[in-house]
Amino acid sequence: MTMNLDKRLGIALLLFAAMPVWAQEGHQSESTRIDQTRLEQSNQQAAEAWGLNQQEYRRYESIMEGPRGTWSPNLDPLTALGLEARSQAERQKYAEKLVETERARVEAELAFQRAYDDAWQRLYPNDMPVNSFTTKGGEDATQSVFGSHPSASSERLNIVVATEGCSQCEATVKRLLSTGAAMDIWVVDSNGDDDRIRSWAAEMGISPARVRAGTITLNHGGSLNVDSSDLPRVASRG
Repeated sequence: MTMNLDKRLGIALLLFAAMPVWAQEGHQSESTRIDQTRLEQSNQQAAEAWGLNQQEYRRYESIMEGPRGTWSPNLDPLTALGLEARSQAERQKYAEKLVETERARVEAELAFQRAYDDAWQRLYPNDMPVNSFTTKGGEDATQSVFGSHPSASSERLNIVVATEGCSQCEATVKRLLSTGAAMDIWVVDSNGDDDRIRSWAAEMGISPARVRAGTITLNHGGSLNVDSSDLPRVASRG
């Protein structure tokens, strides 16, 4: 059976090779047209997702092929078009589109966060919730955590710690707990393990009631680019 299959494949290849050049070119042209159609459909869907027409989306692609793509890689279409606007009216247009898009995004994320919190309370009412998802990680998260320095006022704090090898982390967290400070705690060595964070929080004396109330949050901080020798890091959310 394998021999017969090999023979049939060989015959097919010979027949294709024996086809007139115009026939082979026609086959390749049809394949090219299919690929082009798929690309156009993909671009149209991307344009519609951002409220743009195809001409605007092509201009966005052109912009990202130039210096802007080097300066600001992965820039969204509305911001790119706004930054490279050719008139004040065009700049205003894309600014308003971006505001509406961001507003819809934030509303959707807040709605899901409320659903997530409700589900946690319903399914695990006695456990401390750990934030195991984030809509923006990496560099954006780092900028959020280290946006400003703490002041003498009772601002909410971002605290980046490690559960192991950081005695100063423990001392700092316990000191801040004694002051009643509101804080978001980011654990850089949790490795995505919720129980590891909960066990550490219990050792620190963090009250589950405060976590459930939201005055303290426990977060996986593995995406933060922080040197362990710099821990703990404390900053005001501002």
